[in-house]
Amino acid sequence: MESDPTHDGRNGPVEAVLPIADWLPRYDRSWLPADVLAGITVAAAVLPEGMAYASLAGLPPETGLYAGLLALVVYVFVGTSRQVIYGPTSALAVLVATGVGSVAVGGSLTEYATLIGATTVLVGVISVIAWLFRLGFVVNFISESVLTGFSAGAALYITATQLDKLVGISGASGTFFERVGFVVTHLGATNFPTLGIGLGALVLLALGERYAKRVPTALIVVLLATGLVAVTDLQRRGVTVVGRIPSGLPPISMPTPPTGTLPDLVPLAFALFLLSYVEGMGAVETFARRHDQRVDADQELLADGLTNIAAGLGHGFVVGGSMSRSALNDEIGGETQLVSGVSAVVLALVLVFFTDLFTTLPETVLAAVVIVAVAGLVDVPELRRIYRLDTLEFVTAASAFLGVLIFGMLAGVFIGVFVSLLVVVGRATYPNTATLGRVPGSDEFGDLSRHPENERVPGVLVYRVDAELFFANAPTIRAEVIDAVNDRETPVSLVVFDMRSSPTIDLTAADMLASLAEDLDERGIDFRLAEADGAVRDVLTAADASGPFDDMPLNERVVIVIEEWERNR
Repeated sequence: MESDPTHDGRNGPVEAVLPIADWLPRYDRSWLPADVLAGITVAAAVLPEGMAYASLAGLPPETGLYAGLLALVVYVFVGTSRQVIYGPTSALAVLVATGVGSVAVGGSLTEYATLIGATTVLVGVISVIAWLFRLGFVVNFISESVLTGFSAGAALYITATQLDKLVGISGASGTFFERVGFVVTHLGATNFPTLGIGLGALVLLALGERYAKRVPTALIVVLLATGLVAVTDLQRRGVTVVGRIPSGLPPISMPTPPTGTLPDLVPLAFALFLLSYVEGMGAVETFARRHDQRVDADQELLADGLTNIAAGLGHGFVVGGSMSRSALNDEIGGETQLVSGVSAVVLALVLVFFTDLFTTLPETVLAAVVIVAVAGLVDVPELRRIYRLDTLEFVTAASAFLGVLIFGMLAGVFIGVFVSLLVVVGRATYPNTATLGRVPGSDEFGDLSRHPENERVPGVLVYRVDAELFFANAPTIRAEVIDAVNDRETPVSLVVFDMRSSPTIDLTAADMLASLAEDLDERGIDFRLAEADGAVRDVLTAADASGPFDDMPLNERVVIVIEEWERNR
């Protein structure tokens, strides 16, 4: 397809909130076969994954189908990406389970499910509030490195949560290391029919993932395993099955959590909101770049919010943009958001007419589906690239990775966010700076540490900061300039502050520049600004900090500033 069918440049009030009002009237019937095929294929992936992720969340299998169905329906109307598929994801399922599990200690399954529903609605409300205040930029506060480390840790943690189901034992809980340790020390209790089915499913799923990505391998494996258990005595030999799945569409009601639990759910909901939105936007941006589409981060906040509110009201759990199912949609050739609508119809038909097919589905197969699904979250090449390019970025990735393994998913999210913010603050407080020298044979100045062949101007220190100047880095920069003057082997008579890479300053930075000029003047050293933008000059004037610079131009090139200073000595 040559053009983007989801956007034509119109930005009316209705289209801004409901993108379907923009793309549906312009829908080309030639796109329908591709959308129907992709929708059926995506539904074939949602069915086993939805049930598997419900198991991961500690909920009955139908809740994953409810969440998937409602998320698909809502995203058709409010989503901006024509490739992204919303629904349950492994990371969100395990995070909501671990978070709510700590609140619902000793409670019944009904109370647990109610708490998860309430948390899911809270996630949606937070996202809608963020949309109202246009806070789509929050996605930028979690770096790609942190997300890579978190995803790798989440994959290992999620795999650990499925090991007991895979081998047919029960009782594992706690952190990654506690769960793995429990399984290892209880291997003697392994149920071998369960293990055999699980390993067989793992092999088939892995082969399908490797050699037949367009084939709904997970659904085929689920149906084969279900049929096998139905016609054999494997249940009597200890193979646990999911049991009867209620037929019918999702019941809609407002989940009412027990009194006093709401304050405990808010921090969890905020963490889930961050993860859900970051996952979704990651998928949206990936396919937008691939297909040269426009991204509306704020509109995706609304989509994330309404899909989660719908999932919570419909007895589901937290949903987000699924990278794997979105990639499947893109590979099959889905053209528009109608793919989600077709998938929703297929899921609805299954829920109404075909749930009995899955009564004898072994839980070990769902564990295998989860393990294979999360394997792709461990991006070893990307971790190697981060390590090779930036040690600090690798430390942040490792922090998120270890945070998940040692402290759990919820703590891992907050550790990741905290480390991301620390990196932002640290880089703003200690920006890259450079002492400059004249490039031989030209009037340009460059970094002496990178280009030792550049020439120092006798008696002149040329200094540059590759960042905006503001309250956090002003003291650091001031101290660094003084140190640079003191460390020069020959006396400095002029300091030139090259402002090319510092287009804005705040009040604190303006005061710092003025006081630095005065301090240097007391030592008999002149201080000049070069290539300062109008915004910088405006702040200096407004802050009454322009006094030391009143009689000199502030926007001249470094070479001109030095030449004029030499003429006027």
